[in-house]
Amino acid sequence: MSGPGKTGIKRMKNKGFTFIEIIVVLGIIGIAVAASYPSILNVLEVRALESAARELLTTLEAARYTAVNDKVNCRVRFFEENNQWRYMVEVEQGGLNGTTPTFTWKPVPKFIKKTLPAKFNPRIDLPEANRQIIFSPLGLVANYDFSDPETFQVVLQSNKLRNLAQDNQRIITIYAGGSIGYKKARG
Repeated sequence: MSGPGKTGIKRMKNKGFTFIEIIVVLGIIGIAVAASYPSILNVLEVRALESAARELLTTLEAARYTAVNDKVNCRVRFFEENNQWRYMVEVEQGGLNGTTPTFTWKPVPKFIKKTLPAKFNPRIDLPEANRQIIFSPLGLVANYDFSDPETFQVVLQSNKLRNLAQDNQRIITIYAGGSIGYKKARG
């Protein structure tokens, strides 16, 4: 039997969280997020820079492959449009105008015109006369300037990463033999 004042029903303890406990946990989460925020921004900037550089690298390699595979001259042409650097892939097509051979450049349908993000301060170190890289059917760079090999580079640079003393440049170098180099550097 139960004693006086006991009803025989066990009281259930409240198994929830108190308001104070919830506030403390949210505070800890907020501090952790605030502490990691600069790191998250850093990772996003690195990935954006890498993505822009890799996209250009892939386009250059695909243009070289197109030249060799289709046995045509293929070029990647850089130009300024609306205060931004853009690039596109074109192939040389020829024909006869009477007895005179004529050659024109036509965009390759499978490649779209692309833009180098202005926030990465693109520097196009190509001969200024035409700012293009022409791959021959052998995969060589037909317009390579052996007197100044430094003129066949595209450099992308992030000011945010430079301020953080990190590798802030992505340098894409095109060599006479058609190979393409990719390097991270501080500048």
